[in-house]
Amino acid sequence: MKRNHLILIAVLVACGVVVGVGAVATQRMMDDDIEVSIDAVPAAVKATILAQAQGNAIREIEMETENGQTVYEAEVVIDGQETDILVAADGTLLGTEVDDEDDDDDEDEDGEDVQVSLEELPEAVRATLMEEAPNAEIKELEKETEDGREQYAADVVIDGQLFDIEIAPDGTLLQKELEDEDDD
Repeated sequence: MKRNHLILIAVLVACGVVVGVGAVATQRMMDDDIEVSIDAVPAAVKATILAQAQGNAIREIEMETENGQTVYEAEVVIDGQETDILVAADGTLLGTEVDDEDDDDDEDEDGEDVQVSLEELPEAVRATLMEEAPNAEIKELEKETEDGREQYAADVVIDGQLFDIEIAPDGTLLQKELEDEDDD
């Protein structure tokens, strides 16, 4: 009978270890961020993210579990600043966070202009660029400071010719000029 008790205790201990390891693994999987598309989030979450993004491009959305609650974190560039939008699974806005480490994105540490992607442009700038250079090949996009004012500069190829387009953050066209081929 003692032997049966020992076997029973050993089996119970083994089951406890398996359940404990499974619980830890499940918790780790739940704490991992999962990248999802805007179409894969619940409708209420999608509506909140789109309203907060204000028409700006959404770089990525991650689904996270925090303290047992599902939270969606959307990364959006608004007015040239990377912003995280936190939304609960029911669509409640939990808050927004501006990424402070990129506050000096318009210049690197040497004061030089910084290249940006089309998705990083404010919506008004992107709209003006698309209007001025539809179907153009974009060679370079930069966020720069001229005379103390922020602006965006694009080098684009339109019908085989290189143009320099400068646009204010509000979408105002500042300049559209044909580049001389000798200006490299």
